[in-house]
Amino acid sequence: MKNSVNRSRRVGLLTLAVGMVVSLTACSAATAVSPVTLREQPTESLPAASVAALDAALAEAMPLAAAPGAIAGVWAPWSGQWVSAQGTTAPGGTEKMSTDMRFRIGDNTQPMTCDVLYGLVSEGAVALDDEVSGYLPSMQGIENITLGQLCHGTSGLGDFGKTLGQLFAGNPARQWSTFELISDGVANPRTGRPGEAYAHSDTNYALLGLALEKATGSNWKALYERYVFDPLNMADSLFPDPSTLEIADPFVPGWEYLRAAGGTLACDAPKDETLLSTSLAFTAGGVVSSLADMQRYAQSFATGALLSDELREKAWETVPLNVDAPAWQSFGPGGVQMGPMRGQAGYIPGHISAMLSDPETGLTVVVLLNNSTAGSGFAQTLAMKLAAIAAKAQPAEGEKLPLVGLPWSEEQMTERLAASAVCQPQG
Repeated sequence: MKNSVNRSRRVGLLTLAVGMVVSLTACSAATAVSPVTLREQPTESLPAASVAALDAALAEAMPLAAAPGAIAGVWAPWSGQWVSAQGTTAPGGTEKMSTDMRFRIGDNTQPMTCDVLYGLVSEGAVALDDEVSGYLPSMQGIENITLGQLCHGTSGLGDFGKTLGQLFAGNPARQWSTFELISDGVANPRTGRPGEAYAHSDTNYALLGLALEKATGSNWKALYERYVFDPLNMADSLFPDPSTLEIADPFVPGWEYLRAAGGTLACDAPKDETLLSTSLAFTAGGVVSSLADMQRYAQSFATGALLSDELREKAWETVPLNVDAPAWQSFGPGGVQMGPMRGQAGYIPGHISAMLSDPETGLTVVVLLNNSTAGSGFAQTLAMKLAAIAAKAQPAEGEKLPLVGLPWSEEQMTERLAASAVCQPQG
């Protein structure tokens, strides 16, 4: 009862505050958001040997993912940077990829959704242990699940992405109701009791998005801008309206090979996923961003730059990925801890991407491939391979080579990429 009373008081105060802001905005410009200071990144190029190895790794990964193009960047503060755009925007096309192109980041949206949650917690608008049913009382099957559990993947709810994924890829322009997505996830088998263990589920972040909309009376375009994009100066990032299918140039067209009735991939018929409604992902995957913006976000996510001091430590109290995962893999506020690096990997029809950043050394990696068939795990493996290469980059004059301490090798990731290849030539 006490939680319900406090929650009602918070919602009332927040609604009043939102109303006041709307009224004041009609008379004056909106109050500027204080920018977040991130670690300065290198502008000089990495040594030639590292550049050659990174170029080769990206070039080798593209055909394994059946992707016509790719964008990637590596930033090693002690040594230099590498940014690259390879291939074309379409299978058999002639338009070259460019490092300034925007792309759909899929699941990389999820830690951003958690950043909004933690921002609202800092302001006293909501609490991590608020029960979701308090904000969505008419929704069945979400009892005893908290906002914090949704963010950290421990709600026990099933994943609507598993059951609806092929429908999304086959009908990218369809308008989906968020209630439709969540209802599918709730109807799926539970992965455990609330708070018991981590399990991947897009349902968590769509439900969190809906609950925070109810809590704030605001839409997610405004929430992402207020709590993520503006503080980090992510000028190329946006959360498109569900009816906005086309993203303004420069934008990377996306592709996927769909599965036939027998389950085999139709590798001779790439499906154009470029015109896509964000309604199929909502706050579980709807953000569009760029290489430069994702580099800044990866840094912020790793260091907890958007979180208040008192919440940063709590946010990074990670949980194991599963009983079979190595101890160096765990899950935090919407993303993973992989050894010393933190990040996430994203899938959405047409694009797969990944980000990794080490909060101690500043080593940061971002990758995008414009064919989503291989899945987010492929992008994550590629990012891990690029990190392994960059971790050995020779230091610039006056700098020292840090001990990054990655618990994986370039060779291991090369083998993993080959094992997860799709639509490879026969014979």
